[in-house]
Amino acid sequence: MILNNIKLENFTNYDSVQCNLDECINIFIGDNGQGKSNLLDSIYYVATENSARNNKDRDLILWGRDYFKISASFLNKFGSNNIEISYDKKKKDGKKSLFLNHYEIEKLKDYIGYFSAVFFSPEDLYIVKGDPILRRKYMDDELIQTENKYFIYINQYKKILEQRNSLLKEAYRRQNLLNSMDVWEEQLSKYGTVILKSRIDMVHHLKNMAGEIHNYLTDGEETLDVIYKSKLPISLLETGQLASFQSLYFNQLKESRMKDLEKGYTLIGPHRDDLNLMINGTSARKFGSQGQQRTAALSLKIAEVKLIKSKKGEYPILLLDDVLSELDKKRKNKLFLSLEKDIQTVITSTDLNDIDTLIREKAKIIEIKKGTLKER
Repeated sequence: MILNNIKLENFTNYDSVQCNLDECINIFIGDNGQGKSNLLDSIYYVATENSARNNKDRDLILWGRDYFKISASFLNKFGSNNIEISYDKKKKDGKKSLFLNHYEIEKLKDYIGYFSAVFFSPEDLYIVKGDPILRRKYMDDELIQTENKYFIYINQYKKILEQRNSLLKEAYRRQNLLNSMDVWEEQLSKYGTVILKSRIDMVHHLKNMAGEIHNYLTDGEETLDVIYKSKLPISLLETGQLASFQSLYFNQLKESRMKDLEKGYTLIGPHRDDLNLMINGTSARKFGSQGQQRTAALSLKIAEVKLIKSKKGEYPILLLDDVLSELDKKRKNKLFLSLEKDIQTVITSTDLNDIDTLIREKAKIIEIKKGTLKER
């Protein structure tokens, strides 16, 4: 997958700008606060219709304007494509429009996964040491890009979960309402099983890939293990016994009703699960150094790139936002050596000296200053 160019209008600090990209390595250089990360974020937005920095759509509009627009041309396994995404805050509830090859896409599920990108920044240490909800989001965001129906499944699960939780709050005062819980629990176990099966399979692949990458980046001094944690009997999913798992899941929801009633929410299911990252057999979150945690997170992101390739038949674009300054020289070089030649990579940096001379000679370098671009 190759992004040829991207054009921004009223996006963050950009009034109107177009950026043409090289198919291999691109370096955005400039001081902090000039717009490097915003340009990277616009590429990620094309892939997911969301900001990598979790900004709301209206917060992405240039100050004093009413809308933003992103246009991009890219090449994937289906051929050449053009996309245009715009958001207008003046329209009721905000109005987002998406056109792919000049045809309007009305449902996000019909577009997600058509263009893929993996974003990594120092803030992504949340994967290792953040709250469990952030690691669940990490898994879901990855699966939405690799499995066409996962977006539908996770949204259905959330709606059903909300219904069950609402019923629990009502049933606290009127316990006869618990008799109507079966229908929600049946649906919750149905969609929850599909979600968990997808997550388990993803973690299995990530565990192997990230383990190899982490071992390489640390010169064989560290091992990285990725473990999925759940209160449900996920060993049945690992052995392909989906029907048995769903039945046990449904029964556990019924057995947990009174505990859930006291709490006012559902205590078991994929919305309560977590990832446990282990370095040399100990918890990376509790005992890993900052450097170890950073390398573990980076290993997962590179593994994510390779996983998308294995699932979709082509590499996503890799976006590295101010990551190199956080790595020593040896790990920087190993990072680039670990990447395949046909992975289009976009890097931001405040200092070109952070990037090896051999890499700079191969790269397209674009200087960014106050929202303007200048090719070196």
